[in-house]
Amino acid sequence: MQSSSTPCEVGYKYRNAGEMLKIGVKLSVISDYLHISKDPNPLPKFPKVLNFDKIKEDFLKTGRLPELGNVELIVKFMRVGDNVVVPGNTVKGAIRSRLELLFDCSCYNSFGRGSSTGVSSRYVNIFHPKDKGSDEFDEDTNMYICPVCNVFGTAGLASRVIFTDLKLTDSTKIGMFSHEGVVYEVVTKNAEFVGSIIMKGLDEDEIGMVLYGMGCRGSSDFKVMLLGRFKYERRDFGRVKFSIIDGDNKPLLTYCKNFIEKYREYLNDVEEDWR
Repeated sequence: MQSSSTPCEVGYKYRNAGEMLKIGVKLSVISDYLHISKDPNPLPKFPKVLNFDKIKEDFLKTGRLPELGNVELIVKFMRVGDNVVVPGNTVKGAIRSRLELLFDCSCYNSFGRGSSTGVSSRYVNIFHPKDKGSDEFDEDTNMYICPVCNVFGTAGLASRVIFTDLKLTDSTKIGMFSHEGVVYEVVTKNAEFVGSIIMKGLDEDEIGMVLYGMGCRGSSDFKVMLLGRFKYERRDFGRVKFSIIDGDNKPLLTYCKNFIEKYREYLNDVEEDWR
């Protein structure tokens, strides 16, 4: 954060002031498969004696998977209760990270501060992350705040936007995929997840900014985004698109267009659907 104003910086806004807006959103799977792990721990390797085709056949018939001692024979997709979901925090992180990468008014980019052996070369080639500063905020010393932190929050500053879990609408889109000796539970092409974004006192520019982070470029056909496991390794994984299914009768696409026009010189664009 900086203590003097630039064209990108805005005044701090109180966290609970203003109108509440709820937007219904849909996430559609464009690639053949999508996997978001329930458990990020190291993945098990299964014995070659296992008959994967038989496991798959039994799963499709019964909806159940065999077990091998205390080791599950599948890396499960994320669930909340009985619902297969894309977690709200995953959605929020994906949208915020796009704004940090593509909007020069953002103050911070976690992958732009020096090289890292843990960062995919394909990620670097797609996004070309820039070196940025710190996202720490102190209300007593900072008069201004970057637009992204002002909406999404940061250390010492609450978020003004809430992302609910996006729930899978059709359980027949659940399948399995074997990769390098590990079996993954996946959702398949054309699967859809639905949920909501709840905004607290966001103005039109801020709503437009959130939509830009979701892939809006001014039309109802949002851009393809990468999400989940194997997105930088396999072309048949991790391609999704957002769309708006309800916006409380607000002209949301107009907000997106106006945001793009106002901040055009500070915006970058990339094609995530790599070949």
